Amino acid sequence: MPIRFGTDGWRSLMDVDFTINNVKAVAQAIADYVISRGLARYGVVVGYDSRRGSKEYAKACAEVLTGNGVLTYMTATDVPTPLVAFATVRLRAGGAIMITASHNPPDYNGIKFIPHYGGPASTEITQEIEGLIAKAEVRTLDIEEADKRGLIAYVDFREEYLDWILSLVDRNAIQRAHLKVLVNSLHGSVAGVLDEALMRLGCEVKRMRCEKDPAFGGLTPDPTLPESVRDMRDFMGSVDVGLATDGDGDRASAYSETHITPNTLFPILLKHMLNKGVRGGVVRTVATTHMVDEVATKNGLRVYEVPVGFKNIAPHLLMGEAIMGGEESGGFGYKWHVPEKDGILTCLYIVEALAMSGKRRLEELIHEMSKEIKLMHNVRGKVDVERPQEIRGLLAGLEPQSIEGLRVKEVCRIDGAKFVTEKGWVLIRPSGTEPLVRVYAESEEPKVAEALLAWGLEKVRELVRAR
Repeated sequence: MPIRFGTDGWRSLMDVDFTINNVKAVAQAIADYVISRGLARYGVVVGYDSRRGSKEYAKACAEVLTGNGVLTYMTATDVPTPLVAFATVRLRAGGAIMITASHNPPDYNGIKFIPHYGGPASTEITQEIEGLIAKAEVRTLDIEEADKRGLIAYVDFREEYLDWILSLVDRNAIQRAHLKVLVNSLHGSVAGVLDEALMRLGCEVKRMRCEKDPAFGGLTPDPTLPESVRDMRDFMGSVDVGLATDGDGDRASAYSETHITPNTLFPILLKHMLNKGVRGGVVRTVATTHMVDEVATKNGLRVYEVPVGFKNIAPHLLMGEAIMGGEESGGFGYKWHVPEKDGILTCLYIVEALAMSGKRRLEELIHEMSKEIKLMHNVRGKVDVERPQEIRGLLAGLEPQSIEGLRVKEVCRIDGAKFVTEKGWVLIRPSGTEPLVRVYAESEEPKVAEALLAWGLEKVRELVRAR
């Protein structure tokens, strides 16, 4: 199978496509890229998460980079992706390689390239790297020999990262609130980072699934999946809020009386930023809640709608057009931080929002928000499809005038096909990383959202039969 970068790097099944040899080929292409751009002299950071084999894959990348004469900054242990992005910017490195499959199941691993600006690589950059993979002539240097030649340095940016993110929140407000917080790292690399940050802020911290486990306790390390965080409810009687992060710490969700999804967190976080006096545009992906639009419109803010993938959000943060950006999959980023999604900082902002409001439960913030905007019901589904990108072309011929009796008043085709009706919207989007087509729907009325979702799923099945 040809190696292709999806919305956030190349991911595949370990021991099938994701092998040491393929990882070395990608690392060589990245080395060729940074050399061709004159960035090699600044060095490249190499980090990895707590998955099976991640350390060995990272070592293979370091051997390739040093084999090409590129100074390599290797993290001393497994780390969250936001920390690697932070280290890239602080070191003024030419870029970074992060070994992670993020929220994917345990059998997957991945490799992502983080350019010098500390955010996701653009499509133009990843396409250039893809083109170099087939031409790559892999050159390696034994890690011990690289050390002798001064081509490798082991770095630990945990303390500097903690100091930075703690400087971005109101420490006094959080300390005064004395909140009790449950931290669920889903056995990923956030363990020892988020919980430590909260303790330094004076929170009473209870931990669950904070032991590193390459198998993630048999779960998919995705905090947006209700089944992955369902057991948090057993602890909620003794804490004020629960926070969950994915395998590499770039996504987050919350738990209170029930699971609080990213689509609900986004408008809460935006309102919180406005309450702090921060103003500016906001950027969301095409699959993300329109509740954000309502908060923005009421406050005279511009909304930027972009294709799925944080690489499409990052430019608006870098250019200062938006104060924050987010996606329904739990990734949020901020203008004043590295332009990468950061689940750890997002969790701190959730706690800060509670502390500064004087509330102890997220339901209280949601109730306050309901006085200003319509609360929406979000649902999503998927259809397993081989070669899902073939469906993308067929979507162009899908032009309904109405859906389930609701007039279609707007169509958006920046990523898949999104149909906005009088009472909600539905999006059909082929995945860029998995063999499936995703369908998203939203409405103020749960029954309407479910009907829109059912219509979208059936349309996908019709297109699959017709191709």
